[in-house]
Amino acid sequence: MLEEYHERLKGVIFTYFRIWRCEFLPDCGLKAIRAIETSIYPLNLAFGIFCVVWHFIYQMVDYGYDLALTIVYFFAIYQCAMVFSEIMINHRDRIFEMLRFFDGWLKDTEPLIAEIRKKYLLINIKLGLKWTKIFLFFITFVGISVNSFHLYISNFSAPMLFTIPGLPKESLFYYPVNVIYGTILYFSILENIMIADAVVMIMILYFKSEFYTLAELVTKLNDTTTARNEASRILRITHESHFVALVKVKEITQAFWQLYFHKLFAIMIYLCCTLYIFNSLNSSIFIAVLIVGAMTSQIFILCFFGQVIESSSELLFNNFYMTKWYEMKLRDQKDFLMLLVNLQKPVRIETFGFGNISIYTFVQICKAAATYAAFLYTVIN
Repeated sequence: MLEEYHERLKGVIFTYFRIWRCEFLPDCGLKAIRAIETSIYPLNLAFGIFCVVWHFIYQMVDYGYDLALTIVYFFAIYQCAMVFSEIMINHRDRIFEMLRFFDGWLKDTEPLIAEIRKKYLLINIKLGLKWTKIFLFFITFVGISVNSFHLYISNFSAPMLFTIPGLPKESLFYYPVNVIYGTILYFSILENIMIADAVVMIMILYFKSEFYTLAELVTKLNDTTTARNEASRILRITHESHFVALVKVKEITQAFWQLYFHKLFAIMIYLCCTLYIFNSLNSSIFIAVLIVGAMTSQIFILCFFGQVIESSSELLFNNFYMTKWYEMKLRDQKDFLMLLVNLQKPVRIETFGFGNISIYTFVQICKAAATYAAFLYTVIN
């Protein structure tokens, strides 16, 4: 059962890479062709941002809803480009290596920790699958609703509010090309960004499992007999497992800190714009609520799971601190003290400009976006 869920989560990540790197196309074995296939999506984004800028300069007539959504699309494409650069190109091999490392946790046979680890891995992998499905279903529902609304208000010609430059309205291809390209671009941006959030969430849940495993393992030292006779072995396993987990977490934070910065910066900008929409819509407030809900859920996912890994590492320290260390042998007490010092600093995800990623970060971003939206409304009106 555990292996099945683990393979399903890996399948989500592998499918994500295959689609957006166009690896589903036939492989002819030539590096040049492979490079061209990989560049298809970035070129699509580049043309999309050209269309958005063109719309902003030459096509825009409404400086309320249209302006806000155009800014949202600009920064969404920017975020999508950063996601592609950081996950698909710069850290693809590191993510795949991390998945192979997680395979080792499933195959571990150390009798003292293997069953505890499998228990928490099963819990958190199932949780990862569940929340990935819920998150993607909700975002897809929002995407379909907003896309349909934009088609309606643009007379079924502009799913992203812009039309392709140089394609006259009198042309036979005007409506089908604009609708098809706009819809494909819209959902390719939306799903790419959201599945990238799911990848971050999945990685963090694996490490949460490990910290919870170690936290339960050290509770064995609450038993006087175990503290006297088994402390050396438990401390050794805890130290080795915790050290390896810290090394891998550091690799993940090094891979994701730039991604977190670009994501949170972009989200703060277009959340500000979507909050401004509340002052621009009358009969379509439902659409504004959906958009703001989608943006808020993305921030929450990123910040909540930053809080999760910090809280799980703090749980390990708290459980370790509450053990019957005074029942241990003197040599084990010395090892205990050294390990306690190492566990004092909780594991955190940090990024430039936002500091530690936690629920507090989520609250601060929402407050800042609301403040900027009120200021924007005052200036424009």
